[in-house]
Amino acid sequence: MPNARALGFSLVIPLVTLFGCGASNSQETAVRSLLEEEVVALKHYPFMTAYVETAEGEVLVSSAVANPDFYGNAEGPDVDDWMRIWSMSKLVTIVLALDLAEDGVFSIEDRAADYLPELATLKVARPLSGGTMSQASAQSYALTATEDRGQSACDYSLESPSRAMTIRDLMIHTAGFYYATTNLSCLDEAQAALELPLAKSSNEWIEGISTLPLIQSPDEGYYYGLNTTVLGFLMERATGKSLQSLLEERLLEPYDIKGLTFLLPESAVLPPRVSGIDGELRLATPMELDIFGGHQPPYGSDTTLFLGGEGLVATAPGFAKFLRVVFFSNANGIQPLLEDASITAMTSPQSNADGGWGAMGYAIWLSNGRRPDDTYGRADIWTGGGYEGTRYWIDPTKGRVGVIMTQVFMPPASGVSIEDKLRDLLDTRASSR
Repeated sequence: MPNARALGFSLVIPLVTLFGCGASNSQETAVRSLLEEEVVALKHYPFMTAYVETAEGEVLVSSAVANPDFYGNAEGPDVDDWMRIWSMSKLVTIVLALDLAEDGVFSIEDRAADYLPELATLKVARPLSGGTMSQASAQSYALTATEDRGQSACDYSLESPSRAMTIRDLMIHTAGFYYATTNLSCLDEAQAALELPLAKSSNEWIEGISTLPLIQSPDEGYYYGLNTTVLGFLMERATGKSLQSLLEERLLEPYDIKGLTFLLPESAVLPPRVSGIDGELRLATPMELDIFGGHQPPYGSDTTLFLGGEGLVATAPGFAKFLRVVFFSNANGIQPLLEDASITAMTSPQSNADGGWGAMGYAIWLSNGRRPDDTYGRADIWTGGGYEGTRYWIDPTKGRVGVIMTQVFMPPASGVSIEDKLRDLLDTRASSR
């Protein structure tokens, strides 16, 4: 298998494992062993960096491990390196939206079409066979390869939504937008044909998405998709500023946050894309990451298309500081970015509360502790992640934030997640001291 340098990825940084001064050598060894099990022994990831801070900013874990199949001599990305964070962008965009709402720029109950009039004429696709397209999408993934896989739903009519889409709908994924992964060819192929990440402007992007039908009406529940990206463009229209400018003015500059941006620094080199969809890791083929139908967000230092749902890049410490600023402002002695009411709404069940696993807040999964093996961890963790395996969590009880970085599409991993294992390890070590 070719390593990363064969693709021009020339970053050479020695493997490191660093800990805050309060951490014991045994904890350092335990965390390193955990990461090596996942990355080197099981080969679930091409590399993994783990970074954990207390609410006050004390570094508890700062560790990196590389898979020798991709990085010779254990050389690989470090905790300070830039990564594509995909849907971790959603939390940042929603935090900025709540900040704008608090300042009276808009209300989250406002109609989205008041700011993006292109959305006013959107229709909902309805299968002529009955039900909804979102139901057909879910059912198609449960069917075997010899069955219809939901394609009969592509014989559909168009009808008006049951009510107007609001900004809140964009925040909680009830607006009806979707990715090119519905498993319904008529929707996926039409969206892929738009080549949305290649749009030259947000106006071109919105004009394109407005030619597609919605997958459901706003009052028909949660359906994950491009909703937060549309929200970001709405914020640009409402303020007359780019999403990058809003990020800089309202978050990065006031709170001195480095390592979080839509504009990749010129000196940065992102890790190669890796796929595990076949059950083992390999370099991804062109167009394989299919969330937009194959094309990727425009990562670069000069992009002007800021995808609020997918387009940010970050370092682990940069994203961790963002989490501390938003959720632990009191512990850091800083002016809160958001009011208590906004934090409460963001971390309260907004949808998906009846599935037996927890609920969705605003871009945050509110876990009830249930795990894939039907064991339970603590039920007080707020978490989220991105398309290539990045993860974050907020631990309001222990007063910690954590970030895990890797870059792999569909890692061949199952069972209890690596972040659960890492939190368990930290909890166990803390209780034994």
